[in-house]
Amino acid sequence: MYMKAVLLKSLGERPSITDVEEPIERDGWIKLRILRSALCYRDILTYKGMFPQAKTPLILGHEFTGIVSGDYPEYGFSNGDQVLTLPYTYCGECEYCLTGRENLCRRREWYGEHIHGSHTEYILVKPQSIVKLDINIDPNYASIASCVIGMIINGIDNAGGVEEGDKVLVTGASGGVGIHALQIAKAYGAETIAVTRSEEKAKFIEEVSPDHIIVGGEFAKEVKKLGGVDMVIESVGEPTFNQSLRSLKWGGRMVVIGNVNVKNVDLQLGLIILRQNSIYGTLSSTRKTLYKAIKLYRLGKLRAIGMEMKLTDFDKAVEKMESGESRGRIFLKP
Repeated sequence: MYMKAVLLKSLGERPSITDVEEPIERDGWIKLRILRSALCYRDILTYKGMFPQAKTPLILGHEFTGIVSGDYPEYGFSNGDQVLTLPYTYCGECEYCLTGRENLCRRREWYGEHIHGSHTEYILVKPQSIVKLDINIDPNYASIASCVIGMIINGIDNAGGVEEGDKVLVTGASGGVGIHALQIAKAYGAETIAVTRSEEKAKFIEEVSPDHIIVGGEFAKEVKKLGGVDMVIESVGEPTFNQSLRSLKWGGRMVVIGNVNVKNVDLQLGLIILRQNSIYGTLSSTRKTLYKAIKLYRLGKLRAIGMEMKLTDFDKAVEKMESGESRGRIFLKP
């Protein structure tokens, strides 16, 4: 049996929709039928060669949800179960795994990077990567519950959390990370400030009702007029980094989630030392933050925002993301 897949044959080349053999069940793995697979900018960086450890030929994709195909009583999964997934496997034995930080496991393997990923119709996953759902959940939300929602929660938690009334700024607010970060900050009771590049994107951002929207690249002065912020969720990286740092209150914190152009930043240490600001890197999610993502969905606090496209329209989806035309996440349907 054959299936469609986004196959990367060699690093630096454009992946293509290819007919590949459907995976065969084997011990220690669970077969899933993909419901949704979300497009992440990491997919683009991977095929461009920014993650040289990626093993080709490779099926891309790591944000996904699916239906269990077959019965696996030894792992507690049955045919037809809908599951959420972490974007990686982990050993379960190291100091990181044993302390709930499996995202830092040094034997971690990423779907769509070290092993075949989710931009396809069927996938084999490790049992520890998946969580069975006991409620009906929007497949779009399920696909990003880990790598987007859980990742943002992980970053906020590691940076000391957000208290009700805190001011939180989100860069790249119309993107797949930013639009959901705004929802999470609001769910925590924060006063939210969205930063974006255009008035057209600002209208889209209004859908999640942030308290303030600032349009333009030089936003720190406008943020200071609002009193500065307690936390920045930096989803863009180098292009907005220094403006974000200058937007912090004394004692403020920056959570760095993305870096779209993979460039280094010119870091002014005085802004950190003399104002006691902190910068936190964030790597994916954990099982703990994945469960928090499910809880926020159950409470009606969060929803998936974006556009659905066919898996076979992968090239068009990439063009939309790279050109800045996409709004929210792009959800690929097999």
